[in-house]
Amino acid sequence: MANIPFPKIIRANRKTLSLQISSGGELIIKAPFFMPDMIIKHFVKQKEDWILKALKKFEGRGKVEKTYQEGEEFLFLGDVYKLHIGDFKEIDAKDGVLEFPEFMKFRIKKELTNWYIKHAKDMISERVEYMSKKMGTQYKKIRFSDTLSKWGSCFPDNSLQFNWRLIMTPITVINYVVVHELVHTKEKHHQDGFWRKVRLYTPAYKQYKKWLDQNKHLLNI
Repeated sequence: MANIPFPKIIRANRKTLSLQISSGGELIIKAPFFMPDMIIKHFVKQKEDWILKALKKFEGRGKVEKTYQEGEEFLFLGDVYKLHIGDFKEIDAKDGVLEFPEFMKFRIKKELTNWYIKHAKDMISERVEYMSKKMGTQYKKIRFSDTLSKWGSCFPDNSLQFNWRLIMTPITVINYVVVHELVHTKEKHHQDGFWRKVRLYTPAYKQYKKWLDQNKHLLNI
């Protein structure tokens, strides 16, 4: 285990162990509340080859840092827009162009981030409301975060949380994450019954999961 970074251990009300590499390249282990550390270490040791391969793959497609230069590409709802700084009154994305006002250029990262977050809240909230009625589910409230290890979460009280960076993904991917978390309001697990319900509303969910895995390094501001 000498070449494996120390994992972040998240304990929860679950029966099994799982591991993942977050979009930030962090090794995350999910474990039951009272599982001994010795068992967790043995689990990581067993998965050593997979972990090393996954980390190497991640390093090969590292996070793309933005420079905020004219013509730089940004994702919005799965489409690519080229940044154009000019005499605009507000930020807007249309016809393949991300229009940005010249007078706000000195705080471009902050303004773009706020713009993305606002659209994420509006879009995802609308999709949750629509799909909840369609699926016959109920949720308590919606929160938004920038938690790199998760695109969505459903808490024990059926509160939902979504990563605002989902606004950069195609609407089909957003719908999948929304359906995933709404199913969790009834199924607090990832067993076969859970995935059958997800498939009922997003038949191509595996394709959307794959899109997130392959493109998560591009979802940055």
